[in-house]
Amino acid sequence: MPFFKTTYNILKTPWEDEAFDVNWMDSNKIVLPPNKPWDYARELKLEDVSLWEQIYYQGGGLGLYASWDPYAEFYMITSKGIPDSVTGINLNIETFYGEDAGKKAYKKAISLGMPIQVREKWVDPEDMWLYPTTKITGYI
Repeated sequence: MPFFKTTYNILKTPWEDEAFDVNWMDSNKIVLPPNKPWDYARELKLEDVSLWEQIYYQGGGLGLYASWDPYAEFYMITSKGIPDSVTGINLNIETFYGEDAGKKAYKKAISLGMPIQVREKWVDPEDMWLYPTTKITGYI
């Protein structure tokens, strides 16, 4: 079952639950929240993302997230950093966008000790430009 979090929840209130709609559990199939594709007209930024799919999370702030809404090749990795004087939250944030973003995020996640599984990924022909150095069987 995939988990989804808002940008605010990841960065400001990581102790709170994921974004959740009670109706998601009213089915025998996985029901995913709605999303819209990103048009890549400009670079995606953290503030553009309203919902993230949580790929990996470990207590203390270590996490890997993929942009869900909008749906794009945009990943965020959080790791321990210097505590914020207001919230006390101590996160370093690194983002990966566009061509080979998944590959770069995967390499960074592995270097931080995240046990990320490799899976096949379907890519529509019009989006193949995002994977110039990758085999069709991808990562993340």
